[in-house]
Amino acid sequence: MALLEMTGISKRFPGVTALDNVHLSVDKGAVVGLVGENGAGKSTLMKILAGIHRPDSGTIRIEGVPTVFRSPGEAVKSGVAIIHQELEVIDTLDIAANVFLGREPVWGGPLALIDRKAIYIQAERALARLGMDRAPDTLVAELSTAERQLVEIAKALSLDARILVMDEPTSSLTLKETERL
Repeated sequence: MALLEMTGISKRFPGVTALDNVHLSVDKGAVVGLVGENGAGKSTLMKILAGIHRPDSGTIRIEGVPTVFRSPGEAVKSGVAIIHQELEVIDTLDIAANVFLGREPVWGGPLALIDRKAIYIQAERALARLGMDRAPDTLVAELSTAERQLVEIAKALSLDARILVMDEPTSSLTLKETERL
């Protein structure tokens, strides 16, 4: 059984058909590259999978279960993480804060104080899985573009993503950075 199946996916915008009866099947552990010209619908398909757009028709199944994503949050809860071409990191925050932004573990009951120790421990584990030799308290402003992408991947790992979608991950990288990524 495929991890992800998208069948009969169609999406229209005013004056243009972005997707017309698209089928995509991805097995667990597979790496799949979607290749096509600008305007071919790659980003639209990705945004449907990420819950940003809703398809006009078609079905999405994750491990055989029909799934409808009404929001990006629902996609994340189903194990789908997306890394956009324009990276969503904040330069003035450190790596750990970026990885857990908006979902920080808290302590202190009603005070809801951010548990910085837990954030650093968990971020360090995610960075180690990626072979990234940076401390979690390193400011993102100090990182290369490739390292910023690794921070985005660490964020996906911290979400327990089963499906990781990257939109043109090498478009702004050097050859060396591409090899590392």
